[in-house]
Amino acid sequence: MNYKWSHKKIFQILLLSFAISLPGLYSQTKTIAIRGGRLMTMTHGIIEDGILLMRGGKIEEIGKDIPIPEGATVIDIPGKTVLPGLIDGFTNLGMADIKSYGKDDDEATDPLTPQLRIIDALNPDNRFIPLARNSGVTSVLCAPAEGNLLSGQSGFIQLAEGVIEDMILQFPVGIHGCLGEAPKLRYGKKNQAPMTRMGAAALLRQTFIDALDYADKIERYQEKLEKYEKEKKKDDKKPEPPKKDFKLQSLIPIVRGEKPLIIGANRFDDILTALRIAEEFDLKIILNHGTEAYRVAEKIASGNIPVILGPSTSFQQKQETEWAVPENAALLNKAGVKIAFQTGSIQNVSGLLNEARLAVANGLPYNVALKALTLYPAQIFGVDDEVGSLEKGKSGDIVIFDGDPLKELSRVVLVFIGGEKYEGNDVHYNMIEEMK
Repeated sequence: MNYKWSHKKIFQILLLSFAISLPGLYSQTKTIAIRGGRLMTMTHGIIEDGILLMRGGKIEEIGKDIPIPEGATVIDIPGKTVLPGLIDGFTNLGMADIKSYGKDDDEATDPLTPQLRIIDALNPDNRFIPLARNSGVTSVLCAPAEGNLLSGQSGFIQLAEGVIEDMILQFPVGIHGCLGEAPKLRYGKKNQAPMTRMGAAALLRQTFIDALDYADKIERYQEKLEKYEKEKKKDDKKPEPPKKDFKLQSLIPIVRGEKPLIIGANRFDDILTALRIAEEFDLKIILNHGTEAYRVAEKIASGNIPVILGPSTSFQQKQETEWAVPENAALLNKAGVKIAFQTGSIQNVSGLLNEARLAVANGLPYNVALKALTLYPAQIFGVDDEVGSLEKGKSGDIVIFDGDPLKELSRVVLVFIGGEKYEGNDVHYNMIEEMK
């Protein structure tokens, strides 16, 4: 089929295309000024009655007496509190839904699945993402579920609308594993290893040995290939690469210490096993959950190992967490351990602030709790150059509360992610008002 368009028609189409793209272009060049609130920067103290400027998705300026450019969109927020966007340290957000819809975060067919990538399962249209945003969460560590000994690769995701590639801030962050009851119970029922804690530790060790051996084979092949390319004699045969192994390939950054093993462990002895294996293989690790971490706080601190705590909803819900204490966060912080909070799953999608509130009620200093919601997880996951604090040049991920964020009656009223505005709970409040 042939189309014959006049120059006028073509001009109209081009004009329409420009008009459609104009709002996005406008939002990237327009300056937004947030004025009059209490700015809790996380790195440079608190700025009372401050001004924050955003442009092109980034924080352009922040301070006390900053001139507001002519034509800027000004948002006055007297009496309100401004925080960096909250960070959920572990969740299956975007991969799970209500039971009838199923979930894609748990491949329960093999105890060793480090090659799985959460970005291949994450749905940007998942209904729980707006709920997380409404509670002030602007980014998350999205991770595969725990159940396998090694379960897959996590990604640090900003909760802006768009395609997955636009949401990813870092991938992979690390590979997740789990010690204790979960893999033992899952595969013991199938009469398959690991059936015991001994079996889990042995299988993990053998897997890391295999990954190191595979890494050595690749390194030797590269050396032979370079020598072949350099000398290239007529009768020389080009070296053969080792057989491709997606599973072992994914573990090379872990065994070389380039990426962390994020290992779930609750019970005292499981935590010690994780530390022991990390020391044997010189691994960089992040401890996930850590219900009884307070019992080995000094050892964890001496290894400079961070802990993603919780969630508190799992306290005393199973044998592994029967010795949970609400002072865990405070005791770890006192020992010098860097901590962060998590919701754990969509079952607790709006509960991140409650984790910090509970910790403060049980001895964690207020300012540390706020950092454990923002700056500390950004540092732990290696994205603190982009998010986690209110600083010039960082992403415009900002949450505005109508009061003290750690008081239960405080509400999120406005959220920005990458400088784009998302209404907070005022959306629901306004809907109710309209219905009266």
